[in-house]
Amino acid sequence: MKDVEILIQLQEVDFQIFKLRNTLENDPIRIKELEQQYQNKFAFLKGLEEEFKKVQVEHKEQELELGSREDAVSKYKTQLYQVKSNKEYNALQLEIERMKADNSLLEERIIVILEKIDKLKKEIETEKKVLQEEENRFKGEKAHIELEMKELKEKLDGLEAQRKRIISSSIKPEILTLYERILENKGELAIVPVKGEACAGCFMAVRPQVLNELKLGKLLTCETCSRILYVAGDENKT
Repeated sequence: MKDVEILIQLQEVDFQIFKLRNTLENDPIRIKELEQQYQNKFAFLKGLEEEFKKVQVEHKEQELELGSREDAVSKYKTQLYQVKSNKEYNALQLEIERMKADNSLLEERIIVILEKIDKLKKEIETEKKVLQEEENRFKGEKAHIELEMKELKEKLDGLEAQRKRIISSSIKPEILTLYERILENKGELAIVPVKGEACAGCFMAVRPQVLNELKLGKLLTCETCSRILYVAGDENKT
């Protein structure tokens, strides 16, 4: 097998290896993103539950305050029957009315708190269902990705073994070094065909002399992009 044919075969394997490695690098990121989505939902639910606890505490405090104030009103009402002058009676009556007005405002505040508690209860129940769905989705997709990674790693092992076999098939070390250096610099393509008398890597014209030497089996690189060139079947006929 000619060096060019070996390099073409090697590049096909390297391209598959490149794609597999890229997928394997991205899969843990996908899992992390899914986990983050779940954690965001979890944190949101915990925030609602913390707010619910605070509002419950506030409700208890306001109820105690209202009870204390109502006791005070009852105490003042009792004192109305014990005063000895109209002045004292009127003063107590005004204080009772003021306290009743304050209590009325406090009752309104308690109603608002109770409405908030009811709203939070409903939100928490809804978010619990959402979180459960998110957890199920996360676990399912994570298991799928992990299975995919296992299969891809097995496939990658097979391709890397195939790569070693190709390299060991009498390819010259200096040619392999050239190929790997170009592959590292250029990315996916280190060896490209000549199409329409132009390099298929950079699309720049290939000089007729270079094209003739390629047809004779000489290993040459593109004068513009430095990729290894080869002549495909149709170009050989021209």
